[in-house]
Amino acid sequence: MYFVVSTTHKPDVESKRRELQDSFRSYLRDHPGHPDIFVHHGGPTLDNDVENVVGLLLILEAPSAVGVRAFLADSPYGNADIFAESRIQPWDWLTGRPG
Repeated sequence: MYFVVSTTHKPDVESKRRELQDSFRSYLRDHPGHPDIFVHHGGPTLDNDVENVVGLLLILEAPSAVGVRAFLADSPYGNADIFAESRIQPWDWLTGRPG
């Protein structure tokens, strides 16, 4: 099943987010604690001025929303309590679908 994950970041976490950015990107590629999660797409979301990172958007393949929530919690950003909110929504991928 596919999921869209949309997060917002807490205010004043930009320096911490930058510090963890490389380890978070590595986690998206290699997450042995969650072998059933596949990251298809992802990247930061920006403010309206396109100057500041305000959140994150991911498209994941996972067996359940519970697994996705655990995946986020175990990430470097999750461990650092960067996320203010996280929305996990099942998604029916219609166009540009892999495979």
